[in-house]
Amino acid sequence: MTTLTSTVVRILHWAITEPAPGGTPAPPPTTSARPHGTADDPVALLERLARITAARLRLSDPPLGDRGPTGLEPLMVAAALALRDDPATARQAVFGVNATGTVRDLMCRHGLVGRALSATPVDAELRAELLRASPVTALFDLPPPGMREQCGQLLDRFLDHPEGRRTAVAALAAPPSSPETARHRAALLRRFRFTPGERTVVYEVYETALLHHGAHYHRLTDDIRQLVRDSPARLLEDDVRGQWARATLDWWEPLAVLARRHPEELRRRRMLEGYRAGVGLHRVYGRVREFEGLREVLDR
Repeated sequence: MTTLTSTVVRILHWAITEPAPGGTPAPPPTTSARPHGTADDPVALLERLARITAARLRLSDPPLGDRGPTGLEPLMVAAALALRDDPATARQAVFGVNATGTVRDLMCRHGLVGRALSATPVDAELRAELLRASPVTALFDLPPPGMREQCGQLLDRFLDHPEGRRTAVAALAAPPSSPETARHRAALLRRFRFTPGERTVVYEVYETALLHHGAHYHRLTDDIRQLVRDSPARLLEDDVRGQWARATLDWWEPLAVLARRHPEELRRRRMLEGYRAGVGLHRVYGRVREFEGLREVLDR
């Protein structure tokens, strides 16, 4: 087995193995390290990884009812991770991977990319290419430019399936990894505002977020309130605290809009507790937008 093939097999094993209690370790050493020989079949490992990733997302087999097989393109994704110490070569490996595939195929890619990006730093351009190759990861994390429409369509596919809906709601409710991810999720939720059925998606995401991650979101919200009391201008700063404050205001906006337009619906959502503080910050959101617009004019 060549060095690259051996490393790809080890990366597939790494993606399949359950994470340790202390968190997910980084992927195995890249091809610059001496490989350990193995006779495992990479194709069989792909099928196994697809099933395991679906199970981790609480999806039955076949996931979302798609009985299509896992393709071979995830091997190129694994190869890119194996070559990550050489970002230019790694980008070439993943560049030709089609952004579409069967659900099993997409599960396999997410099992590789989602885990790798959460476990180890990756070159920014390579990260974008990996996300393009793994639409599920891009949907739940942050799509690179040009993928937002595709992510919206993929979200609709999840929502059309009972298990997929639970998976999507749980993923969108989880604490975002960055301010940009929080803004991306807010943009997704703004799409669901026209009919009572659509708005139910928004309510379910915030219910899940506050029920399972309430301490996280209340901490971010309290930080904004502290900024407003001490120095409202800090909301416009580009430091980490200012970025998170504006992103959190963005995150609350879809629910704040529905609270203003459909208050009777929120009163019926018994599990939607603890939202008032965040929704009350929506007026701050409007003022921040006004300040940002004024700053853009003054900077011209």
